[in-house]
Amino acid sequence: MFRNLPLATLRTFDAAARHQSLAKASQELNLTDSAVSHQLRRLEEALGVNLFEKAGRGVALTDAGRVFARSVAAALHDIARTAHSLADAAQVGGRLTIACPPMFASKWLAKNIAAFCDDHPAIECQIKLADNDHVVDVPDADLGIQFGSGSWPAKWSTLLETVAIAPACSPLLFRRAGHAFTRPSDLRDVILLHQDDGAEWRRWLAAEGDHAFESYRRHLYCSDLSIAIDLAAEGAGVVLVSDTLSASLVADGLLLRPFAGTILATGGWYVLCDDYKLERSNTRLFLHWLLARFGKALTLPSAVETEGDGEA
Repeated sequence: MFRNLPLATLRTFDAAARHQSLAKASQELNLTDSAVSHQLRRLEEALGVNLFEKAGRGVALTDAGRVFARSVAAALHDIARTAHSLADAAQVGGRLTIACPPMFASKWLAKNIAAFCDDHPAIECQIKLADNDHVVDVPDADLGIQFGSGSWPAKWSTLLETVAIAPACSPLLFRRAGHAFTRPSDLRDVILLHQDDGAEWRRWLAAEGDHAFESYRRHLYCSDLSIAIDLAAEGAGVVLVSDTLSASLVADGLLLRPFAGTILATGGWYVLCDDYKLERSNTRLFLHWLLARFGKALTLPSAVETEGDGEA
Protein backbone atom coordinates (compact mmCIF):
# COMPACT_ATOMS: atom_id res chain seq x y z
CA MET A 1 0.00 0.00 0.00
CA PHE A 2 2.94 2.33 0.57
CA ARG A 3 3.61 2.60 -3.16
CA ASN A 4 0.64 4.95 -3.16
CA LEU A 5 1.72 6.91 -0.09
CA PRO A 6 0.90 10.57 -0.90
CA LEU A 7 4.41 11.99 -0.53
CA ALA A 8 3.21 15.55 -1.13
CA THR A 9 1.37 15.36 2.19
CA LEU A 10 4.54 14.76 4.22
CA ARG A 11 5.59 18.41 4.23
CA THR A 12 2.09 19.36 5.37
CA PHE A 13 2.22 16.75 8.13
CA ASP A 14 5.66 17.99 9.25
CA ALA A 15 4.40 21.57 9.54
CA ALA A 16 1.28 20.54 11.45
CA ALA A 17 3.32 18.32 13.77
CA ARG A 18 5.80 21.10 14.54
CA HIS A 19 3.15 23.73 15.19
CA GLN A 20 0.55 21.41 16.77
CA SER A 21 -1.86 23.61 14.86
CA LEU A 22 -3.52 23.22 11.47
CA ALA A 23 -4.02 26.98 11.19
CA LYS A 24 -0.32 27.72 11.71
CA ALA A 25 0.61 24.96 9.28
CA SER A 26 -1.66 26.47 6.64
CA GLN A 27 -0.03 29.89 7.17
CA GLU A 28 3.47 28.44 6.81
CA LEU A 29 2.58 26.53 3.64
CA ASN A 30 0.32 29.23 2.19
CA LEU A 31 -2.59 26.77 1.99
CA THR A 32 -6.17 27.00 3.17
CA ASP A 33 -7.15 25.28 6.41
CA SER A 34 -9.39 22.90 4.48
CA ALA A 35 -6.54 21.95 2.12
CA VAL A 36 -4.31 21.11 5.10
CA SER A 37 -7.07 19.03 6.71
CA HIS A 38 -7.71 17.21 3.43
CA GLN A 39 -4.02 16.32 2.97
CA LEU A 40 -3.71 15.03 6.53
CA ARG A 41 -6.82 12.86 6.12
CA ARG A 42 -5.34 11.39 2.91
CA LEU A 43 -2.12 10.58 4.76
CA GLU A 44 -3.93 8.96 7.69
CA GLU A 45 -6.05 6.88 5.31
CA ALA A 46 -2.95 5.71 3.44
CA LEU A 47 -1.21 4.74 6.70
CA GLY A 48 -4.29 3.31 8.37
CA VAL A 49 -3.61 5.12 11.66
CA ASN A 50 -4.66 8.35 13.32
CA LEU A 51 -1.78 10.82 13.47
CA PHE A 52 -3.58 13.62 15.33
CA GLU A 53 -6.22 13.98 17.98
CA LYS A 54 -8.11 17.04 19.12
CA ALA A 55 -6.60 18.98 22.03
CA GLY A 56 -8.56 22.04 23.08
CA ARG A 57 -8.68 24.41 20.13
CA GLY A 58 -5.74 22.75 18.45
CA VAL A 59 -4.47 19.27 17.73
CA ALA A 60 -1.94 16.97 19.35
CA LEU A 61 0.04 14.09 17.94
CA THR A 62 -1.00 10.57 18.83
CA ASP A 63 1.67 8.06 19.85
CA ALA A 64 1.83 6.88 16.25
CA GLY A 65 1.96 10.50 15.10
CA ARG A 66 4.96 11.25 17.31
CA VAL A 67 6.87 8.27 15.93
CA PHE A 68 6.03 9.22 12.35
CA ALA A 69 6.84 12.91 12.95
CA ARG A 70 10.39 12.10 14.05
CA SER A 71 10.96 9.99 10.95
CA VAL A 72 9.45 12.54 8.56
CA ALA A 73 11.38 15.46 10.09
CA ALA A 74 14.67 13.56 9.79
CA ALA A 75 13.94 12.56 6.19
CA LEU A 76 12.98 16.08 5.11
CA HIS A 77 16.07 17.49 6.83
CA ASP A 78 18.27 14.98 5.02
CA ILE A 79 16.67 15.78 1.66
CA ALA A 80 17.10 19.53 2.21
CA ARG A 81 20.72 19.09 3.29
CA THR A 82 21.53 16.94 0.26
CA ALA A 83 19.85 19.41 -2.11
CA HIS A 84 21.80 22.27 -0.53
CA SER A 85 25.05 20.33 -0.82
CA LEU A 86 24.43 19.49 -4.48
CA ALA A 87 23.81 23.15 -5.25
CA ASP A 88 26.95 24.17 -3.36
CA ALA A 89 29.06 21.48 -5.00
CA ALA A 90 28.22 22.85 -8.42
CA GLN A 91 29.51 26.31 -7.57
CA VAL A 92 32.86 27.79 -6.64
CA GLY A 93 32.64 31.21 -5.09
CA GLY A 94 30.95 33.09 -2.32
CA ARG A 95 31.98 33.12 1.31
CA LEU A 96 34.11 30.51 3.07
CA THR A 97 34.16 30.88 6.86
CA ILE A 98 37.16 29.48 8.73
CA ALA A 99 37.12 29.25 12.53
CA CYS A 100 40.37 28.98 14.48
CA PRO A 101 42.03 30.19 17.69
CA PRO A 102 43.94 33.50 17.68
CA MET A 103 47.33 31.76 17.91
CA PHE A 104 46.79 29.90 14.62
CA ALA A 105 45.14 32.86 12.91
CA SER A 106 47.90 35.35 13.71
CA LYS A 107 50.95 33.09 13.56
CA TRP A 108 50.16 30.86 10.58
CA LEU A 109 46.96 31.68 8.72
CA ALA A 110 47.73 35.40 8.45
CA LYS A 111 51.09 34.56 6.86
CA ASN A 112 49.71 32.11 4.31
CA ILE A 113 46.06 32.63 3.42
CA ALA A 114 46.72 35.37 0.86
CA ALA A 115 48.14 32.67 -1.43
CA PHE A 116 44.82 30.79 -1.33
CA CYS A 117 42.87 34.00 -1.97
CA ASP A 118 45.09 34.80 -4.97
CA ASP A 119 44.53 31.33 -6.42
CA HIS A 120 40.75 31.46 -5.85
CA PRO A 121 39.60 35.07 -6.24
CA ALA A 122 35.92 34.04 -6.46
CA ILE A 123 36.03 32.74 -2.87
CA GLU A 124 35.60 35.34 -0.15
CA CYS A 125 37.34 34.09 2.99
CA GLN A 126 36.16 35.06 6.45
CA ILE A 127 38.22 34.21 9.55
CA LYS A 128 36.33 33.83 12.82
CA LEU A 129 38.29 33.69 16.06
CA ALA A 130 37.27 31.45 18.94
CA ASP A 131 38.90 30.03 22.04
CA ASN A 132 40.64 26.83 21.00
CA ASP A 133 38.23 24.57 22.89
CA HIS A 134 35.23 26.25 21.24
CA VAL A 135 36.30 26.32 17.59
CA VAL A 136 34.18 23.23 17.03
CA ASP A 137 31.13 25.12 18.31
CA VAL A 138 31.24 28.11 15.91
CA PRO A 139 27.80 27.63 14.30
CA ASP A 140 28.24 29.12 10.83
CA ALA A 141 31.82 28.03 10.13
CA ASP A 142 32.45 25.96 7.02
CA LEU A 143 35.46 24.40 8.72
CA GLY A 144 37.61 24.83 11.80
CA ILE A 145 41.28 24.49 12.69
CA GLN A 146 41.81 23.40 16.26
CA PHE A 147 44.52 22.06 18.54
CA GLY A 148 43.43 18.87 20.24
CA SER A 149 43.33 15.10 20.35
CA GLY A 150 41.38 14.59 17.12
CA SER A 151 38.24 13.32 18.83
CA TRP A 152 35.19 15.37 17.87
CA PRO A 153 31.98 13.32 17.72
CA ALA A 154 29.86 13.85 14.61
CA LYS A 155 32.66 15.78 12.87
CA TRP A 156 35.03 14.83 10.07
CA SER A 157 38.61 15.69 11.01
CA THR A 158 42.13 15.02 9.82
CA LEU A 159 45.53 15.73 11.33
CA LEU A 160 47.57 18.61 9.95
CA GLU A 161 50.60 17.95 12.12
CA THR A 162 51.78 16.62 15.43
CA VAL A 163 53.37 19.43 17.41
CA ALA A 164 56.93 19.47 18.73
CA ILE A 165 57.78 22.45 20.93
CA ALA A 166 61.06 23.98 22.07
CA PRO A 167 62.16 27.23 23.74
CA ALA A 168 62.32 30.41 21.68
CA CYS A 169 63.33 33.91 22.70
CA SER A 170 64.40 37.24 21.27
CA PRO A 171 68.08 38.13 20.73
CA LEU A 172 67.24 41.10 22.97
CA LEU A 173 67.04 38.71 25.89
CA PHE A 174 70.62 37.54 25.31
CA ARG A 175 71.85 41.12 25.34
CA ARG A 176 69.87 41.86 28.47
CA ALA A 177 71.23 38.77 30.23
CA GLY A 178 74.76 39.49 29.01
CA HIS A 179 75.27 35.96 27.66
CA ALA A 180 73.71 33.28 25.49
CA PHE A 181 71.69 30.46 27.03
CA THR A 182 73.61 27.19 26.80
CA ARG A 183 71.94 25.06 29.48
CA PRO A 184 68.43 25.02 30.98
CA SER A 185 69.59 26.45 34.31
CA ASP A 186 70.47 29.69 32.45
CA LEU A 187 66.72 30.30 32.28
CA ARG A 188 66.30 30.59 36.06
CA ASP A 189 66.82 34.35 35.90
CA VAL A 190 64.44 35.03 33.00
CA ILE A 191 60.67 34.92 32.68
CA LEU A 192 59.13 31.66 31.48
CA LEU A 193 56.06 32.40 29.37
CA HIS A 194 53.11 30.01 29.67
CA GLN A 195 49.79 29.29 28.07
CA ASP A 196 49.09 26.45 30.51
CA ASP A 197 49.74 25.95 34.23
CA GLY A 198 53.43 25.24 33.71
CA ALA A 199 53.08 21.57 32.76
CA GLU A 200 54.83 21.94 29.39
CA TRP A 201 57.83 23.78 30.83
CA ARG A 202 58.04 21.16 33.56
CA ARG A 203 58.11 18.39 30.94
CA TRP A 204 60.67 20.16 28.75
CA LEU A 205 63.02 20.80 31.67
CA ALA A 206 62.69 17.17 32.80
CA ALA A 207 63.52 15.99 29.27
CA GLU A 208 66.70 18.09 29.53
CA GLY A 209 67.57 16.46 32.85
CA ASP A 210 66.42 19.30 35.10
CA HIS A 211 63.71 18.21 37.55
CA ALA A 212 63.80 21.33 39.71
CA PHE A 213 60.96 23.28 38.06
CA GLU A 214 60.17 24.91 41.41
CA SER A 215 63.55 26.68 41.31
CA TYR A 216 62.35 28.65 38.26
CA ARG A 217 60.50 31.43 40.00
CA ARG A 218 59.77 33.95 37.24
CA HIS A 219 56.60 33.17 35.30
CA LEU A 220 54.08 35.01 33.15
CA TYR A 221 50.82 33.26 32.22
CA CYS A 222 48.85 34.12 29.06
CA SER A 223 45.34 33.14 28.02
CA ASP A 224 46.43 32.56 24.41
CA LEU A 225 49.74 31.34 23.03
CA SER A 226 49.86 34.16 20.47
CA ILE A 227 50.26 36.63 23.35
CA ALA A 228 53.12 34.60 24.81
CA ILE A 229 54.84 34.44 21.41
CA ASP A 230 54.53 38.21 20.94
CA LEU A 231 55.94 38.80 24.42
CA ALA A 232 58.89 36.55 23.62
CA ALA A 233 59.54 38.46 20.39
CA GLU A 234 59.62 41.69 22.42
CA GLY A 235 62.26 40.24 24.74
CA ALA A 236 59.97 39.71 27.74
CA GLY A 237 60.86 36.05 28.26
CA VAL A 238 61.17 32.57 26.79
CA VAL A 239 58.26 30.63 25.29
CA LEU A 240 57.78 26.99 24.31
CA VAL A 241 56.49 27.04 20.74
CA SER A 242 56.40 24.94 17.58
CA ASP A 243 58.16 25.75 14.33
CA THR A 244 54.76 26.16 12.65
CA LEU A 245 53.73 29.08 14.85
CA SER A 246 57.16 30.71 15.09
CA ALA A 247 58.66 30.20 11.62
CA SER A 248 58.07 33.73 10.32
CA LEU A 249 59.44 35.33 13.49
CA VAL A 250 62.53 33.12 13.38
CA ALA A 251 63.03 33.93 9.68
CA ASP A 252 62.81 37.66 10.47
CA GLY A 253 65.36 37.34 13.28
CA LEU A 254 62.85 38.29 15.97
CA LEU A 255 63.06 34.88 17.65
CA LEU A 256 65.82 32.30 17.88
CA ARG A 257 66.16 28.80 19.27
CA PRO A 258 68.70 28.63 22.12
CA PHE A 259 68.23 24.86 22.64
CA ALA A 260 67.85 21.96 20.22
CA GLY A 261 65.81 19.73 22.53
CA THR A 262 62.09 19.37 21.78
CA ILE A 263 59.12 17.62 23.36
CA LEU A 264 55.82 16.59 21.80
CA ALA A 265 52.89 18.73 22.84
CA THR A 266 49.84 16.95 24.22
CA GLY A 267 47.91 17.18 20.97
CA GLY A 268 48.14 18.25 17.35
CA TRP A 269 46.65 20.68 14.85
CA TYR A 270 43.54 19.32 13.14
CA VAL A 271 41.14 20.62 10.53
CA LEU A 272 37.52 19.62 11.04
CA CYS A 273 34.04 20.19 9.64
CA ASP A 274 30.59 18.66 9.33
CA ASP A 275 30.54 15.70 6.95
CA TYR A 276 28.05 17.28 4.57
CA LYS A 277 30.19 20.41 4.16
CA LEU A 278 32.86 18.25 2.52
CA GLU A 279 30.55 18.16 -0.50
CA ARG A 280 31.01 21.90 -1.04
CA SER A 281 33.54 22.92 -3.66
CA ASN A 282 34.82 25.86 -1.60
CA THR A 283 35.49 23.63 1.40
CA ARG A 284 37.28 20.97 -0.64
CA LEU A 285 39.45 23.52 -2.42
CA PHE A 286 40.55 25.03 0.88
CA LEU A 287 41.21 21.60 2.40
CA HIS A 288 43.36 20.56 -0.57
CA TRP A 289 45.34 23.79 -0.26
CA LEU A 290 45.70 23.64 3.54
CA LEU A 291 46.79 20.01 3.69
CA ALA A 292 49.28 20.54 0.85
CA ARG A 293 50.88 23.29 2.95
CA PHE A 294 51.47 20.69 5.64
CA GLY A 295 52.76 18.12 3.16
CA LYS A 296 49.60 16.02 3.17
CA ALA A 297 46.91 15.00 0.70
CA LEU A 298 43.18 15.20 1.26
CA THR A 299 41.42 11.86 1.63
CA LEU A 300 37.66 12.23 1.53
CA PRO A 301 35.14 9.74 2.92
CA SER A 302 33.89 7.51 0.12
CA ALA A 303 30.40 8.98 0.45
CA VAL A 304 31.56 12.40 -0.73
CA GLU A 305 34.38 11.52 -3.11
CA THR A 306 33.80 12.78 -6.63
CA GLU A 307 35.53 11.68 -9.79
CA GLY A 308 38.44 13.94 -10.61
CA ASP A 309 38.22 15.75 -7.28
CA GLY A 310 41.37 17.75 -6.68
CA GLU A 311 42.77 21.19 -6.12
CA ALA A 312 41.86 23.59 -8.88
